[in-house]
Amino acid sequence: MRMRRSVLPVLCLAGMMVSAACGGGGSGASGGARDTGGTVTLDWEMWAGSEDEKAQLDHLAALVTQRHPTIKVNLRTAPFNDYFTKLQTEFAAGKQPCVVSMQSLRLSAYADLLEPLDGKADTQGFAPAALEALKLDGRQLALPYDLASMLLYYNKDAFAKAGVAEPKSGWTVADFEQAAKKLSTGGKAGFGMSFADLHSLSLMLSYNGAQPVTPDVKLGFDSQPMVDALTWYAGLAASKAALVPASSSDVGWGETQFVNGNAMMAVDGSWNIGSAVKDAKFAVGFAPLPAGSGGSKTYLAASGFGVAKGCPYPQEAAKAVSVLTGPDAQAYLAGQGRSLPSRTDQQATYEEFLVKQDPRNAEAVRGAIASLKDGLAGGVPLFTTKNWDSVSKLMAQYLIQVYTGDQSPKDALGTIQQQSVRGQ
Repeated sequence: MRMRRSVLPVLCLAGMMVSAACGGGGSGASGGARDTGGTVTLDWEMWAGSEDEKAQLDHLAALVTQRHPTIKVNLRTAPFNDYFTKLQTEFAAGKQPCVVSMQSLRLSAYADLLEPLDGKADTQGFAPAALEALKLDGRQLALPYDLASMLLYYNKDAFAKAGVAEPKSGWTVADFEQAAKKLSTGGKAGFGMSFADLHSLSLMLSYNGAQPVTPDVKLGFDSQPMVDALTWYAGLAASKAALVPASSSDVGWGETQFVNGNAMMAVDGSWNIGSAVKDAKFAVGFAPLPAGSGGSKTYLAASGFGVAKGCPYPQEAAKAVSVLTGPDAQAYLAGQGRSLPSRTDQQATYEEFLVKQDPRNAEAVRGAIASLKDGLAGGVPLFTTKNWDSVSKLMAQYLIQVYTGDQSPKDALGTIQQQSVRGQ
C-alpha cells in the first residue's frame, strides 16, 4: 500500500500545511455545486481497482440521495496506487472533492486539509479503535468504514507434517522462533519477511513494544527498542528461518511467498483473509501475532471519509459522510466481502460472507475472525508523519540491507531517522 509522489505536489502539500492554500487553492467553490432547484451535487474521490468496486461505490452514492433527496454524489475514482498522488495534485490546484476518502496511515499529511467532524456527524455505533485511527490531535478528521489488524497466517498442512503445534492465542515469540526454524526445510522457509510498514513494524511492536513514531507524532526510528526489535527480526534471516525479500520493490513479499507455499508463516492484514483461503493450495490457519514481553500487539488501520476544507457545502458533505459510513452502507459492503466493517453491529455480516464464499473453509474463517478480534483488543493505531511515504521508501531501501547482513540495525535505523526527521 505505497503511493508515488511527484516533487511539486509534495512541496505544495507541505506548503498547505502552513497556509492551507497552494497553487490556486482556496477558491472556496471546489468540489460541489447547487442547481437552480436547490439540489447540491458533491464530488467524492475514492480508490477503486475494478468495475465491481466502482459499482459498489455507486450503490453507496445512491444511498446518500435516497436518504437526502436534495444531495447527489458525483463519484470520481482512481486506482489505489495513484489515488493519493491524484488527491495531492487536486488539493494543490484547488480542485479537491468535497468528500475525501482517507486511510489512517495517510491522515497526518492531510490533517490541515480536512474539516473536523466533531459534533457534525453521528459517531455512535463505531468500534472505538476505528474512530481513534482516524482522529488526530483530538479531532475526528474522518469517519471510518472499515477496520483492520495484522494476523499471523500459517500453513496448517506444514505444521502437521512437521509435528509442530499450531499457533494459538498466547503463543510466544519463543514459540514462533522454534516453529520457524523447524519449518525451514527442503528449500522452504519458516517465515516470509517484509519491509512493509504494517507488516514488519507490527511484529516488532509485539516483540518488545518498539514504535517508530512517538505519541506526539515524531519519528523515533533510532530508539533503543527499535534497534533491539530490528536486531531480533533480522536475526530470523541470519538463522536461516526466514526468506528475505528479493528486492526493495517486493512490497508484498512475505504474503506472496506464503500463499505460493514457499514460506510457512507470514504476517498479513485481515483484509486478505478471504483471498488467502481461496488462493492457497493448502489449509490456511490464522492466529494473533506471537506475544513478546508485553503480550500480543498489532497496529490497526482504518479507512474512511472526511470533508475537505474549502468545500462550499460542508453541512451537506457531513450528511453524505454519515450515510456513506452508516449502518446500511456498511452492511452492504460487508455483504460484498469488502472488509471488516467499522460498525460493530455489521461485523458479523462480513464473517457470514466469507463462510458463504467457501463453506469448506468455515472453520478457518471463524478462526481468523476470532484472531482478528483478539488483535483489535490489543491493537494500537499506527500514527504516521506527513512524510511517511518517503519514510516507507527508506525502510524498503535500508531494512533489506539489514536482513542480508550488509548493514547493522543501528546504522540503518539511524540513517532512516536522519534522512526523514526534517520532513516529519
